[in-house]
Amino acid sequence: MYKILIFLHKTDSDFVEYFKNTFLPILSEISQGEVKLAKVESNILLDQKYSHFCEITSNSKQEMDEKLSSASGRKLGKLLMESHSKISMINISYEY
Repeated sequence: MYKILIFLHKTDSDFVEYFKNTFLPILSEISQGEVKLAKVESNILLDQKYSHFCEITSNSKQEMDEKLSSASGRKLGKLLMESHSKISMINISYEY
């Protein structure tokens, strides 16, 4: 299993709405299912504070790479580059 976790930095609510309207539909296309935004309740041990979180999952890194190479994946890449200062992204591989 392979996951991409996206955390929104604590910022104004305008970015959260922007994320909901632009990122979530693209993430849902990539994952071929509804992607929901969750609220981060606590992260007191981290220097960077997060307000929200979402994730997409695939069976393998290769499958995720294929999804990210799609038209939707390229749109996501562009959005991530434009918003890199407001989000953190973590890739997780369970393939050990």
